[in-house]
Amino acid sequence: MPPIRVLLITGTLCELLSAACGSPGRSIRPVIYARDDQEALAMRSAPVILLVKITAVKLPGDMRTIAKPPEVGGPMTPTVALYLARIRADVLLKLRGSVGNSVEFYSWVWASGKHGGPRLFHATPGSSHVIFLRQDGGYLHTVGDYPAYDLEISSRWLARLLSAWDSRYDIGADPLERLVALWFRAEFGGLSNSQLRESVSGEGPVQRGYYVRDFPDLVRLVGPLFVATQLDDICRHSTSPSGRFAACFVTGLEFPGRCEAYDIAREARVEGIGDGLVASAFRSCEAQSRGLVSAIRSGALPSRGFYGWSLTPEHRREAMRVYASAMDLPVHLAACEVAATMAEARDIPECSVR
Repeated sequence: MPPIRVLLITGTLCELLSAACGSPGRSIRPVIYARDDQEALAMRSAPVILLVKITAVKLPGDMRTIAKPPEVGGPMTPTVALYLARIRADVLLKLRGSVGNSVEFYSWVWASGKHGGPRLFHATPGSSHVIFLRQDGGYLHTVGDYPAYDLEISSRWLARLLSAWDSRYDIGADPLERLVALWFRAEFGGLSNSQLRESVSGEGPVQRGYYVRDFPDLVRLVGPLFVATQLDDICRHSTSPSGRFAACFVTGLEFPGRCEAYDIAREARVEGIGDGLVASAFRSCEAQSRGLVSAIRSGALPSRGFYGWSLTPEHRREAMRVYASAMDLPVHLAACEVAATMAEARDIPECSVR
């Protein structure tokens, strides 16, 4: 019998024999990490990673008020109140770990009406999520509780993702990288003209760019370079005009030195999307890029939401690869000029391809 299935059966027996084993509320402790890199490590190293569809959620009544690190977003209070949720789900994909076709797990979720916060776990029956689990006191428990440690998958392109996974799309051995690559291809490849227009239309005459759900978490999971190169490829080569437009907007907004992406978006000529949205984004990008080139050459490299200049050599190397992979030649040249002076980045491949 697979070991995790044994643990699940043990957990069920413990609920029946609480005097001997203790209840889930006693056995499972809430987990809150103070830093993003701790969250990302917990998710990447989870023993069990699954794509599931939620079938049932129950709050047994256990509640804890626990300390909230000041670095964590949400209410400006020193503590938060969490309820223990018992969640059952059908397993759609097994990225890591041995489980059956269904799974039961626990997570401490926010106490409705007491506080809000970032990235809450909306475990609504029928919704689909990538979940990251570990064993805790004989039960399966999310690797963290607040903020949420899951990725919610939109129902409108879930079938495309599952189909692409079955096709054995070759992206390497890392299951999380494969998931993110197929996530983008399912989302952008299936994006219709009407869905794109709905996404970029704001209130009244204001328009906004396209946004990917849980984007910061995807970057933390597989690294900024992998995400940037996937988006760049879709921006340049997607056969879907709407998908190409959306991917170009995301990579132009989220990653440095990619003003050219807005030109590619303009060439997609998506019906119903005015030139004003692209022109405004392009002007903003160009203004930022002029300062970016100076910042790179001065050594004051901005972090732009991913690894900063003062972190580990490994992080600085990847940050330089993101900058050196820029579509815009001035940013690429400045990054390679500086990378040549850094022991950890002087051999990055992005500087030998142009």
